[in-house]
Amino acid sequence: MYKLLTTVALLVIISNFALAQGNGYGQKIGHFDSEYVLNQLPEYAEKTKELEALAKTYDKEVRSLYDELEKMRAELRANEVLLTPAMIEERKEAIEAKNQEALNKNTELFGFDGLYYKKVEELLTPLRTKVNLAVEVVGKKNGLDYIFDKAADVGIIYSNPVHDYTEFILEELEAQQKRN
Repeated sequence: MYKLLTTVALLVIISNFALAQGNGYGQKIGHFDSEYVLNQLPEYAEKTKELEALAKTYDKEVRSLYDELEKMRAELRANEVLLTPAMIEERKEAIEAKNQEALNKNTELFGFDGLYYKKVEELLTPLRTKVNLAVEVVGKKNGLDYIFDKAADVGIIYSNPVHDYTEFILEELEAQQKRN
């Protein structure tokens, strides 16, 4: 769905650009690479390391539950001939409960609205906002009508390096850092 909306938006922009060209109104379009820009920010590296450590911690929690689950299954297989049908059923229910616990923990930590992704938003949104503000300043300074992000999934197949404003974005971020 996102790709479809992005493609439609890109087609609208391109058609507007073509119409404007036909009417004698030129539009300036630039692009930059947000992934490259973010990787140039020291605070991004710090936040990324923090997120990696958090992911490892959460992964250990989930993995320990799945290890317990596998141990319970192995014990059932090893002792199944010695157990009564009622005991086997009881252990299968315990295994299913442990499986559900592991699934719930995984969803709680790594799911769509999980703790990990909330932390990603908390740590990276301020940096993305900072970059977006720098993009806006560069766009206004250079009289651009549109700036595309090459790192985003917008379908740019070719871009003339003359219109690459990545370095201008980095310069603006440095200027903002000096002002603060």
